[in-house]
Amino acid sequence: MAAPVPQFQTLMTIDEFRKLVHKHYEKEIAQGELFDARDLQRFNENDEYTLMFIQHGQFGTTFDQDRALRVFNDSLAWRKRHNVYDISPSEFPAEFFDRKAVYFQHHDKYNNPILNFAVRKLDKSKDDKEAVKRFITYTFEKHLRENTGQKIVLLFDMSETGISHMDYDLVKFIIASAQVFYPRLLAYMFMYKMPWLLTAAWKLIRTWMAAEAEQFIKFVDDKSIRDYVTPDQLSTAMGGTAIDG
Repeated sequence: MAAPVPQFQTLMTIDEFRKLVHKHYEKEIAQGELFDARDLQRFNENDEYTLMFIQHGQFGTTFDQDRALRVFNDSLAWRKRHNVYDISPSEFPAEFFDRKAVYFQHHDKYNNPILNFAVRKLDKSKDDKEAVKRFITYTFEKHLRENTGQKIVLLFDMSETGISHMDYDLVKFIIASAQVFYPRLLAYMFMYKMPWLLTAAWKLIRTWMAAEAEQFIKFVDDKSIRDYVTPDQLSTAMGGTAIDG
């Protein structure tokens, strides 16, 4: 039987957290240099966006105020440094979209959209790493703007993947995006057909994750992935009936 997908309940109200943030970062907000004013506006007006930071600070029946404030600072400061608010599809060549290495397609049984990472289609010796990171950010950001508050599933398709495909810096960036830059956007993560040769690599990757991340990671194959995704939402390459578009 599939392990349950973690659920969350709000322990601090949205208004309380907004007041807490404005009090804690009063100086930084007034100076207007650390955060993008447009991100602050979204935080102040979009309840679902604010909830992402509140939920990041929750652990069972407790709320870690310092953790929630820290991820707010880290996320919004990163967004300002990298001009995330102005990101646009026009920045990327058509090949980035056509390659289907990073793309949304299908949903799990809980109706969470699935963000696919076809690791074998990434070439660390040829790809512009910063451009790929920017494209990943664009993919996260597009979902956030169109579906704020809707969690996603990350599906790392490790089939036909070898050591030559593993870009540790890129994987680390994806994990940081899911844990910090876009807090509580992640419902859970699939590691599909992890080759035994990459066991050592996985042990290193685990050290970059928060302790509670273990409950969000699902190692699956063609059979066990069906505990979470119905066949009509799985590509034929994964034993399903859906045709990749």
